[in-house]
Amino acid sequence: MLSSPSLSPQSPARLRVLRATGLLEAERVEALDRLTKLAARILAAPTALVSLVDADRQRFASAYGLSGELEKTRQTPLSHSYCKYVVEDRAALVVDDARVDARLHNSPAIGDYQAIAYAGVPLRSPDGHVLGSFCVLDSEPRVWTKDDLALLRDLGEAAESEVALRLSHAEQRISSARMQAVVNGTHDAYISTDLDGTVLDWNAAAERMFGYPARAAAGRNIADLIIPERHRAQHLAGLRRVRETGVSDLSGQHMQISALTSSGREFPAEMTLQVVAEPGGTVCHAFIHDITGRLIAAAEMEKQRQKADDEHAFLEAVLDSVDVGIVACDADGKLTFLNRAAREVTGRGANPDTPIDEWNAPYRVFEPDGRTVMADLPLNQAYEGETVRGRHMLVKTEDSWRRFITNGSPIETRDHRKLGAVIAFHDITEAHRAEELRRARHAVAQVLSDATNAKDASIDAVAAITKALGWTVGEYWQLTDDRQTIVRHSSYAHGDRDLSTFSNDRPLTFERGEGLPGLVWARNGEVWWNTGEMPSDMKDLGRAALHEVGMRVAVGVPVHSGRRVLGVLAFYSDQDLPYDQDLVGMLDAVGAHLGRFVERRWAEDMSLMLADARRNFDRIVAQVNDYVWTVEAVPGEEARLVYGSPNGRAVFGREVTVEDPTTLGERVHPDDAGILDDFRAKLGAGEHAEVECRVIGFDGVVRWIWTRAAARKEGEKLFVDGLSTDVTDRHELSDQRERLLDQEREQVEKLRELDRMKDELSAVVIHELRNPVGVIKAYTEILLESPALEGPERKQATVVDRTTRHLQELVDDLLDLARLDAGHISIDPSPMLAETMLHEIVDSHQPSAAAKNLTVNATIKPELAVYADAQRLRQALDNLLSNAIKYTPEGGTVTLSANHSGDEVAITISDNGIGIPAEQYPHLFSRFFRASNATKAGIKGTGLGLAVTKAIIDAHKGTLAARPSPEGGTEFTLTLPAPVVDFQR
Repeated sequence: MLSSPSLSPQSPARLRVLRATGLLEAERVEALDRLTKLAARILAAPTALVSLVDADRQRFASAYGLSGELEKTRQTPLSHSYCKYVVEDRAALVVDDARVDARLHNSPAIGDYQAIAYAGVPLRSPDGHVLGSFCVLDSEPRVWTKDDLALLRDLGEAAESEVALRLSHAEQRISSARMQAVVNGTHDAYISTDLDGTVLDWNAAAERMFGYPARAAAGRNIADLIIPERHRAQHLAGLRRVRETGVSDLSGQHMQISALTSSGREFPAEMTLQVVAEPGGTVCHAFIHDITGRLIAAAEMEKQRQKADDEHAFLEAVLDSVDVGIVACDADGKLTFLNRAAREVTGRGANPDTPIDEWNAPYRVFEPDGRTVMADLPLNQAYEGETVRGRHMLVKTEDSWRRFITNGSPIETRDHRKLGAVIAFHDITEAHRAEELRRARHAVAQVLSDATNAKDASIDAVAAITKALGWTVGEYWQLTDDRQTIVRHSSYAHGDRDLSTFSNDRPLTFERGEGLPGLVWARNGEVWWNTGEMPSDMKDLGRAALHEVGMRVAVGVPVHSGRRVLGVLAFYSDQDLPYDQDLVGMLDAVGAHLGRFVERRWAEDMSLMLADARRNFDRIVAQVNDYVWTVEAVPGEEARLVYGSPNGRAVFGREVTVEDPTTLGERVHPDDAGILDDFRAKLGAGEHAEVECRVIGFDGVVRWIWTRAAARKEGEKLFVDGLSTDVTDRHELSDQRERLLDQEREQVEKLRELDRMKDELSAVVIHELRNPVGVIKAYTEILLESPALEGPERKQATVVDRTTRHLQELVDDLLDLARLDAGHISIDPSPMLAETMLHEIVDSHQPSAAAKNLTVNATIKPELAVYADAQRLRQALDNLLSNAIKYTPEGGTVTLSANHSGDEVAITISDNGIGIPAEQYPHLFSRFFRASNATKAGIKGTGLGLAVTKAIIDAHKGTLAARPSPEGGTEFTLTLPAPVVDFQR
């Protein structure tokens, strides 16, 4: 079979089978022509076809009833083909009238070829491909009977037989040609003989190998041509035995023989023999290969192998003698060699069948940081063709960590053939640890030599050790002065990880036995803690973040001063580090060194701080007018001055020193001696005391001196620290203040009386104006409603009405202010939706805005709820919006926005009008205040609107503020409380 069947008409397999039939190019095929002629005659059809469907055309391998150009070309485009549907469906197609058929009614074959009625059956290849159809056509509509279709199928099967024969013949030709090409192309000699030994076939390789041309060898006996004399009898006997028994013991066997050339040269050869029974008789087929070179090469190879074995043994002995581990693999990536040092390090030998990855599997190999798994191992890199130089790797086992420096390279021949790869690794664990400890000691020594105080020394020492050893976090903890708790003094995190939950600057305090620092303090010795299990003598972990950030090992050592613990060095790692006695010893030494340094620096720092504090105290005291002193109270004697500040002149009229002392008791005014005795008694009882008395100075001036003092004990001695201040001027000022206060009280009473009279006058004036204004307004409205009022009289009445309304608004504003001041206007706030009111207010002011060609924009949050009195809030917003329109020139913009501002509601009204001078903003809400630029511009107003608005918002517990608008005008923002419950419409 050529191929398996496919459902696609354009399948390459189907098209390949179609072309193998040879029918696409054949002129006439008599067997098929007889079948189409028979079909047309029996079925009384004008046309019968054997139609083959190619990739882009329909070819007629046989046709009966064609005429004209179609008879010459014997093909049509696929657009005119009915047979393509037989191929697509892999089934017969029967059409009584193509003009009404769903698939064929648009086919151009109806008009071009009068193809009206059609019946076709699939034409299949032996392997099931539908190559085309066997069909008949009629130019008139026709109903095909079952007998018609049965006959058509029989004839189609006959046509399929012809196709199968052509395919079989084609396959035989192809197979024969292929076989001949293979035989002629092989490098081995091919000889075919009958059972008498007569040569039937002799290929080109046989010509070259034995020196006889094929025409000279054909027909001669094979024994005379190539078999040495000593083997000919045996060969002929074997042929005779096969002729007699029909069985060959050598058939299918590979054997080594000796052969002769035409020149008489004998050479070794390898022969494969097949004895095959064929229709013309049994034939022997032999393939012969000259193995002279192979035998020579095998001998040489054995010699080289022995030499290689010797060299390998020598090299292996040499490599076993070195201390560097050496591992090699072959070209297939399988381990071939481990020297003695490598076997000792790994604890394993080499199995020649073990791949590299499988051999590496038991080892955990990391980058030098000990955290990053090494993706490409050095041996793999070398096997992939890379050269490895100085690769540092860390190998972790259950018991220890080992560090290695690795070199490696691929093993290649001079012609770049890959033989494998080799690596050499040197154990640097001890050297690396020693270097780490050396760097850490050096870093600490450098820090301590540069540090100027104990605090910096501890911080820098922890950071230096953490960096030098590659630990994750380092901390220094210090005991408090009362030695009740230990406090984190500094924390240093190494690396790029975010450890803020564990290592930060926030204060952290532990008790004795709590966490790693508390445990070191409690044990007064080093602690190596694998954090997976809490030690039995630890009170508490101290912080849960220890496990959250993945800290696996914690190490702490005390910082001593003798046997006394001053602090703790604590270090944390996110790796499972094995216990290291050398590391602990180094940290313990650093702790002792740091303890001595801290103790020494503390003493130095305290001395410096004490001296500095004394200087600062003297400098500060020298800048004040108060006299600071300290005396020692000696029982039965006058107090002895032990310290006096440089300001004694302000109290005693001259400088006072320890060498030339004086005290209050010596210079007190006689009339105040009893007061000073009480002062001394309180101090003697250990109480704080103060006294104000007169002192007679050495300059004869009597001064009022205020003194505050406190007693303290130092051992058996009692000291009194005091502060004395000259308050003579204060006494005089106090007397003057009392006189001034009496005068001020009289003036306040007068002002209150004037204010009350003013309020009474305002109330009377407002009340007296309100009634006549109302009467004038009523009569004016009556006049304006009269149709008889015309001409100048109506115009004059209109002016009176407008002026009356303005006066009415002025009276209402004054009345509102009076009521608000007196607390008589009630504000009844409640939850309400501000959205509707704000839109109504904006709409009510649109006419006045339109008159000045202003744009009023409103941005109001939907369902905005406020807690307010609706009427009063409307009054306040009307005032603000009307002011914005009034003070904005033509063509300007006024904006109102409302939204939440935290727990309040903020309503903002801004404009790009004339604005307000910056220095006048503080007076904006004062009664009768008018901005200077508004007055200058001639814009009318009373200066009461903003005062009333401010009073209304204040009554709501809200705020009202004004500031320059970003657009150049003014921006007012009022805030009101938001309801505490949701308000829904």
